[in-house]
Amino acid sequence: MGQSASKEKFRESVTALIQVDVSADDADFWDELWKIPSSAEEVFELLPARSARKLRDDRFENLATLFTQAVAQLCQIVETPYNIYFDQALNCVRVLTRMLPFLLEKGTQSNIYIGLVTSDEQEPLALLVVHAAMHMLFLPQFTCDYYEDSSSTVAQRRRERVETKDDKELKADAGLKVKTVDWGVTLYDKNRIEVLRLVLTACCDPLFSPADEYNPLASRWLAVATAADAPNACCLFFSLLNTILHYDPRGLPVAAGFSENSHVKLVELSAQVLCVLLDCGIPGSPEPVMDQNGNPCVEFEVASRGGFNILRTLLARIDTGKELSMIFDGFARLLRNVYEAESNYIAGVKLECFQELLVLFWKFLEENPLFMPHILKRCNVNEIIVPICFLMYKSRRDPAQIGLVHICTFVLLKLSGERSFGVALNQKFTKKLPTDLPLFRGCHADLLTITLHKLVVNGAYKLVPLYSCFLTIITNISPYWKSMSLVAAVKLVNLFELFASPKFLYSGEFAHRHLALLLEVFNNIIQYQYHGNSHLVYAIVRRKDAFGQIAALTLENAQAQCHKVYGEQTAVKRDIDAHLNVDNKGIPNMVGDDNASASSSVNGVPFLPTADWLEDFKDSMPIETVTRLLQHLVPVVDEIVAQKSGNVDEQEILNVLDEMTMVGLLPVPHPIVIRKYQPNQYTALWFTAFMWGVVFLRNQSLPLFDGECIELFQVSVQDDDDD
Repeated sequence: MGQSASKEKFRESVTALIQVDVSADDADFWDELWKIPSSAEEVFELLPARSARKLRDDRFENLATLFTQAVAQLCQIVETPYNIYFDQALNCVRVLTRMLPFLLEKGTQSNIYIGLVTSDEQEPLALLVVHAAMHMLFLPQFTCDYYEDSSSTVAQRRRERVETKDDKELKADAGLKVKTVDWGVTLYDKNRIEVLRLVLTACCDPLFSPADEYNPLASRWLAVATAADAPNACCLFFSLLNTILHYDPRGLPVAAGFSENSHVKLVELSAQVLCVLLDCGIPGSPEPVMDQNGNPCVEFEVASRGGFNILRTLLARIDTGKELSMIFDGFARLLRNVYEAESNYIAGVKLECFQELLVLFWKFLEENPLFMPHILKRCNVNEIIVPICFLMYKSRRDPAQIGLVHICTFVLLKLSGERSFGVALNQKFTKKLPTDLPLFRGCHADLLTITLHKLVVNGAYKLVPLYSCFLTIITNISPYWKSMSLVAAVKLVNLFELFASPKFLYSGEFAHRHLALLLEVFNNIIQYQYHGNSHLVYAIVRRKDAFGQIAALTLENAQAQCHKVYGEQTAVKRDIDAHLNVDNKGIPNMVGDDNASASSSVNGVPFLPTADWLEDFKDSMPIETVTRLLQHLVPVVDEIVAQKSGNVDEQEILNVLDEMTMVGLLPVPHPIVIRKYQPNQYTALWFTAFMWGVVFLRNQSLPLFDGECIELFQVSVQDDDDD
């Protein structure tokens, strides 16, 4: 049958399903439907969103039969994997992939999960679809060369313990020690892509839950995919991980029979599927349990609890240095692609899945207790920091990339809570990034600070709620910053002047907390890293007036400055107030000795400086160290300038400042305060919404999901006469 003829025949079958009742016993109709040659693109084209919903709403019995027969054929191909039926199985996969999201839109219908029965045992549709797909991902001659599932059966897995490793006879993929099927670049990439799309759409019901009602334990589809008895779950986890982290975008030899583009799509889709599967349920226990043979396992009591996720347990229990280094190296290699792909002298593929990679990196930071200590002590964490800074800088003014800036901020905030991270940032920065960032000679702490400064002074307005996070990151690393560059020093003092300006200082009741954080940065460096940081010391001396004005602020001056900037009618709500005083939903919590909050809170009342505000302002400004510094150094610098009649080489001043000792002149060194990220339900929800937003947008060339009924986030739907 020619391509145009088969397309027309499939169109006729779809039309019949929508317009008339088709008996489940009409074997000729159904057999012909599955045998019509088609492609995923044709299935999606001939089943537009409007038609899919019409079939669901007007001819549900036809849809039930369609699902029943498609799932039955997938189960059959798993039992008897003859390659003559592979094309027919792919047609079933494509139809299910297209229709499942529309079925899950109506998630309140009980028959979606348990009503469509394909066997005498009356197993639910979710279990049959997901289990069939997970089997098909390891089907000989369909998605892999060879695979023998010698792991225990479902019945056996429901014994006292559930194994978390497959048998040793399985072919070991290069890399992680767990035995997996080799998912390198092969002829099977296209089939794997088709089945992974089915897994993704089968797990998409979170899209149709309002954000304020979302429950990470509610999806029965995701629960099936991540249960301890999910077929090949262990192999799937490590195969997806290996597929992602072993890929080298700088180029692979092109062999006959496969497409580099197909493998790139496989890598990106693998990242999306792994993100989705790791997002549901509860965190896995990192404590390994051994069976009688010494193999890792999960106790049945644990595995049978609601919310158990075998993949999160597998992630939490990766524990060897070799594996942790290999995982980090994979992330570093792939994330470097974000700037290497824009460098003319480096050839290769430009990956678009950097947001998914950052979500996965975050999962490892959060859920594997050994990962962060290992990468900070045994790896070069700056290999991750450079692409993160690049992404933040490039995305700073794009409203569509605000979520990307958020996740980069979360990663930096998490890492900055560790002393070894601040120490590692002292490594010299030598790369040339394809950006117009100011040139500087310094370390990675300079790069990070210059980038964050740029996000404040030249970023999108929606980044304002992140300012406290930016400053907290700099504050956390400041006690370990050995030698600040001239550029970074100037940028930091510029930030102080910016936040001390009336426009910002009186923009909200708690806006002065930005100043307090910057003063803490200066204090940390002056008290703990004075020698080597003459650039910052001199920058503070040169801008002495800004610090003096803050130290001498009175209520009368504060009210006068506020009125001058915002006018007498302070009862009028200001736009900037709404941005600076935001609630903390989606903003990470932090804890420290001073219990500082990550952001201001909305009180709904326009701000006007009061005596109570001034008292709080004075109490929260740790300015004594800077004041003492200025009292001692300003006369020294003035004398040098006077001796040279104003014609003085700045390097001479820097040398004098660096050689001076401040012992006995400054207050007793304060304790170092590190604010650590603390997980909360709002951040977890933010990650879920962000991740699914990425998945939604990244699957528009073949539109897996229609935005009309999505409730997890807002989608602007453009009317289309053809849909």
